Amino acid sequence: MAAVVPLAWHSGARATLAALRARGAHALLLHGPAGVGKWDLATSFARDALCEHAVAPARACGVCASCVLVAAGNHPDLRIVVPDALAQRRPGGAQEDEEPPEAATEAGGAKGKPSREIKIDQVRELASLTGVSTHRGGVRVVVLGPTEALNAPAANALLKGLEEPPPASLFLLVSDQIDRCLPTIVSRCALVRVAVPPRAMALEWLQAQGVGADAGQRLTEAGGAPLAALEPDAQALAPDLRSTLLDLLRRGAALAPADVASDIPRTVPIGASVALFQRWVWDYFSYRLGGGLRYHPGDAASFEALSRHWTLRAASAWIEALHALRAAADHPLNARVAIEGLLLRYIDSIASGRERSEEG
Repeated sequence: MAAVVPLAWHSGARATLAALRARGAHALLLHGPAGVGKWDLATSFARDALCEHAVAPARACGVCASCVLVAAGNHPDLRIVVPDALAQRRPGGAQEDEEPPEAATEAGGAKGKPSREIKIDQVRELASLTGVSTHRGGVRVVVLGPTEALNAPAANALLKGLEEPPPASLFLLVSDQIDRCLPTIVSRCALVRVAVPPRAMALEWLQAQGVGADAGQRLTEAGGAPLAALEPDAQALAPDLRSTLLDLLRRGAALAPADVASDIPRTVPIGASVALFQRWVWDYFSYRLGGGLRYHPGDAASFEALSRHWTLRAASAWIEALHALRAAADHPLNARVAIEGLLLRYIDSIASGRERSEEG
């Protein structure tokens, strides 16, 4: 497990983790938006907890036997539990820019996509860690995430370990969506929220990583999460496509089905396109409710024109369509047809609001 450079905005959360551990907490759940470095914080804190000569303020020394074992990825008192789709997070796993290994299916070894779930066998394997004395005479640490990826049997198995923790054990759970975690697991943990950093701090960090003039836009579109803004996204929208989709949205009531059919290219990433549509409608709601424009500060005139026809009820229905397609984005779909369908629903929802206003 390679050393992680501490992120400046983690100082408060790290202090909270240290205070909770000093009070005897055995299960800590780090939660917050994706892309703020929760996993880095959890693994860094695990390294600190395992260090045999931790230096103030409780930071790993980097040279003791435990630190060397952690760095080599084979500390006997540490377990990393993740879905197969996140195998690069395991010690000795694939590099983050590599594709995760394909998983064999139950039907005789056919290749398939790596599982996105944490399964019961992975939790049961923790018995080899928690069922014996610690090898180094210190603490044993389990880092697990995302917690919401636990399937039901695995979650129930983990719950037993949290309810009756073995001595000298520390569970560090990580979640991007705490509302999707089993409530009984959440209730057994001390919660530590890791929030997005101040914008100025995030921009400074991104620029230090070599992100150029578009750092501000990338950070905004990532919801203020610096790591999400930094990561290259193979499904990201090309600038020309992004401009095309925004132009279609800006036409509002003037948008025609023929425009959609002629302007949408043959290949278009579903997830990134839906995310752009979601940001558009979130800003529309903010505009209608008197708030600021977070993602499209220069589009006040477009939203003002749109508000003459598009009701909030109709916009809410379009949001539901966006959520439904985003949930199915990993399924084999005709991307062009799917995105065209969303834009046609956009046209219909605006038209339905205009008809109601004319009837009124």
